[in-house]
Amino acid sequence: MSLDGFAAEVEAAAQKYALKIEILAKTKNAIKIRLGISESIAVQCYFNQRSKTTNFVLIGWTRRLYGRDSVGGAWHRHSFEEPDTHDTSGDGSQPVTPEQFLDDVFEILIMENLIPPSFEKEKKTEDSL
Repeated sequence: MSLDGFAAEVEAAAQKYALKIEILAKTKNAIKIRLGISESIAVQCYFNQRSKTTNFVLIGWTRRLYGRDSVGGAWHRHSFEEPDTHDTSGDGSQPVTPEQFLDDVFEILIMENLIPPSFEKEKKTEDSL
């Protein structure tokens, strides 16, 4: 996958949740994108085409809350319950797309009462004003 292809996938996934994308850094081989959810919650997406590294991280209050990473094609998960551990189980080692990651993130945020269940609808209505 190319940097532009990765950025396009992230942008399409962000549109589903009416999130604005901010490119934090872009080099010849890597890109880092931030999707703001609230003042204290965001998703960072990173891709390095040379090393084949992909990272999706839910950040809250300046720390990782949840994540999915692939280094050299091997995926693992940082669960919400234990974000500092590497889950390489069958589920944890499954590859994810940006859209799948955001679906998981919003499910977690709603389940943990970090955003209201109506967040997606509110955000889309607010953006259309």
